[in-house]
Amino acid sequence: MRFAPVLAVVLARRSAPRRRYSPPAASPDGDDDDDDGDTYEAAWRRRRVATLKAAPELSVDEVQDLFEPDYLQKRLYERNPEGAFGAIFRLEGVVADVEVLPAFVDAWTAVAAEFDYAPPSARDVDYVLRAGVRTEVAVESVFRWTRDWGAARAAADRYGELVAEMGDELKPAPRAGVEPWLRDLRRGNVPCCVVSRLPRKLLDACLGRLNLTDYFDGRVVCAEDDRDRAQQVFLHAAVELGRQPSRVIVFSDSVDDLIAAHEAEMRAVGVVGAHPAYELHVADLVVRDLDELRLANVRKLFADVDFDPLPELEVLLETEAPPVDTLYEDFDDDDDEPGFFS
Repeated sequence: MRFAPVLAVVLARRSAPRRRYSPPAASPDGDDDDDDGDTYEAAWRRRRVATLKAAPELSVDEVQDLFEPDYLQKRLYERNPEGAFGAIFRLEGVVADVEVLPAFVDAWTAVAAEFDYAPPSARDVDYVLRAGVRTEVAVESVFRWTRDWGAARAAADRYGELVAEMGDELKPAPRAGVEPWLRDLRRGNVPCCVVSRLPRKLLDACLGRLNLTDYFDGRVVCAEDDRDRAQQVFLHAAVELGRQPSRVIVFSDSVDDLIAAHEAEMRAVGVVGAHPAYELHVADLVVRDLDELRLANVRKLFADVDFDPLPELEVLLETEAPPVDTLYEDFDDDDDEPGFFS
């Protein structure tokens, strides 16, 4: 009878109702993301996205793994194949014909005059814009104004103030075919993101003047995101889109952008403008205007990629079963041998 207490405990545990996991209660300051009724997985993904956006460096594999579609998403993509992809547009030269270099040169020249530095050349400013160099790094390493980080930070802050005030100097004009192409992408449920070297305030103002704000739905990567390379800009944009880098297309007129898109494992479409068509040969596709594109072109760019390969079936070699007479002896056929029970 010594096992009776143990048996009673086991039976009591089995009869007790099972407890379901419930997420912790929201904190009083409202910082908890689980208070809106989302599942644990959705809340975790939202926190992970916020962490990636704040990370100083993004990894292609990390973004790729985070947005791996689950079973339900794959079935939705079967019904709407274009919805599996995302599109990134460079504002300058692709979405709009806007000349930002003279305005940035004027802003840096004004900063140099205030801090008693030599004015930078247009070539250096163009390199800073094209390479996505951070402003304080440009002051210290490109313009070589000072080696003091505090002074470089002060000059960079003043430059940011001047750039934020030059909204009236920018007069963007939409490129031919941009709005129809964005409309087609929205009809195909393809999310779009715009990237620019401008601060967020100026970028929003440009999109507003172009009447294109609704097509991007707040998905932008701008100067405040502090991405020092085009590849990092595009990976940040992939996080904004919620798509794997391998399912994203970059539209740009810059050779550096096209190379950076491939470094991020994305597809690249070169738009003729700042460079002639023969200089954009690194792109997967080159167009003169975006009105040449159709939704079928999106799938064609990924025609050589098998996103969901069939699982490899393991071949099991069948072994012949031994004959029955080798397993059991028939004692009735041999009269000379004694029976089993004899």
